[in-house]
Amino acid sequence: LQHKPDIICMSKGLTAGMMAMGLTACNARIAEAFMSAEPQKTFFHGHSYTANPLTCAAALAGLNILLSEECSNARRQIETAHKGFAHKTRTHRNVNALRVLGTIIAIELNDGTGKSYFSNIRDMLYNFFLERGILLRPLGNIIYILPPYIITQAELSIIYSAIEEVLELLDSGEKE
Repeated sequence: LQHKPDIICMSKGLTAGMMAMGLTACNARIAEAFMSAEPQKTFFHGHSYTANPLTCAAALAGLNILLSEECSNARRQIETAHKGFAHKTRTHRNVNALRVLGTIIAIELNDGTGKSYFSNIRDMLYNFFLERGILLRPLGNIIYILPPYIITQAELSIIYSAIEEVLELLDSGEKE
């Protein structure tokens, strides 16, 4: 990161979405604002699930998996595959922008509307991918791929091929 954030809020990823849990991590400057014997400086949030032992156990198990060498290798393989696909695709005439950050790839399609998240192409994209057994949630004309770390290279190739097919469909006028 170019800028270190003052505060980060995390939730589902801590327990792989299996249990309700949230976490707020902050830098020392923010934390010090709550370090006081004065009751009015108390941070009064978090009581609903505070220290739930089952949730904490799920989070610890998830962290152990996340920090394992096997999971690190899987993340590197996904990022490498995304970067390879990005290199191949970013100059396509129907790609406005393409970004890769770790295991996330975002592809903004040129659908001719310039509306981004509000583009009507979203429904066509969603159904197109669903018909091919791919569950993606496009936001307007932006396709995000955030694969699970257990995805195979073959499965990623299927997704990439479907995106290439969409890029060609945009040329043919079959958007609606």
